[in-house]
Amino acid sequence: MLSQIKVLEFAGLAPTVFIGMVLADYGAQVTLLSRLDSQPQNSPMNRGKKSMTFDLKCKQDIDIVKHMIKDSNVLIDPYRPGVLERLGLSYQVCSKINPKLIYCRVTGFGQNSPLKEKAGHDINFISYGGVLGYCSSTGTQKRPAIPGNVVGDFAAGGMLGVASILAALINVQKGGDGQQIDLGMAQGSAYLSQFILHQKNEKLWSNGIGNNLLDGGTHFYNIYQCKDGKFMSVGCLEEKFYQEFVRGLIAGGLSQQRGQFVLENQLNQTEWENLKSEISKLFESKTRDEWENIFDQYDACVSPVVELEEYETKNYLGENVFIKRNGKIEVNGQPIFSDYQYQIKDIPKVGQHNNEKPKL
Repeated sequence: MLSQIKVLEFAGLAPTVFIGMVLADYGAQVTLLSRLDSQPQNSPMNRGKKSMTFDLKCKQDIDIVKHMIKDSNVLIDPYRPGVLERLGLSYQVCSKINPKLIYCRVTGFGQNSPLKEKAGHDINFISYGGVLGYCSSTGTQKRPAIPGNVVGDFAAGGMLGVASILAALINVQKGGDGQQIDLGMAQGSAYLSQFILHQKNEKLWSNGIGNNLLDGGTHFYNIYQCKDGKFMSVGCLEEKFYQEFVRGLIAGGLSQQRGQFVLENQLNQTEWENLKSEISKLFESKTRDEWENIFDQYDACVSPVVELEEYETKNYLGENVFIKRNGKIEVNGQPIFSDYQYQIKDIPKVGQHNNEKPKL
């Protein structure tokens, strides 16, 4: 789909590598620009890219990069504010070389915020972005739970980066000029929390951490540990799904009398803690597979918490979602298009395409 789009990606960490992967999966010609001393880049997020190495302190190598910019549509900057400026590759310089260039800069806190010089990782970005304060643990200790590094790095940074680049490409195709994209992962995280902010404004998320509808405060939107140490997730918000949930609990050993009590007290907040405790003990009486088999019979919004390694033997999501290369599992491109087939290519060796550098 993007076969005519040329992307220069300066080698960085998670969000920009992910942006490059998605664009490459969609067919773009992505060239990874790495330092001479770069370690082997065996991440599947580098699949389908070309790899060239440069000494960015060498004027000749900078001139080669500038030459490549003339013929490129997108440049991806993973560095802290000011790094490319010091290398002589500022947006002002690059946009003069190529006025149609889209110059996407992904940092923790943006180019101009008061925190722009501050170091950080996903947990820091979602902390400042206000997201971590909404992520509660399900135990008795009411504190934020670390949600892996998916939200800040890959959603607020990676997917917003892809979306903004595609929007800017459309603008160029309509006759507009290229532009600089200033994407801060903290700001992007705040953007992702729009729904929760609305809930708080409407006083629908106001009971403190771990006490609300969607943060583990209820027995019907929660995670339960099973006998084998694995987990089941429950998300039966609507009445019809909640009724099915109760039917499943009864099939799993809850008495009819207690089932009726659970059914009648879905929205009774004074019973939420007691019901969480009771249901937790019930889930601990069977393995995850046993509960999965039970709830396969009920449309109750109850799911096994699946670990990615399980896709070696299970197929919950259909064909071609997960692929296996060199004995390792990868995720195929997503979503599924009606008129485009993903061609997942190999991961390049560092500097594998140095012989394709333009001659000055």
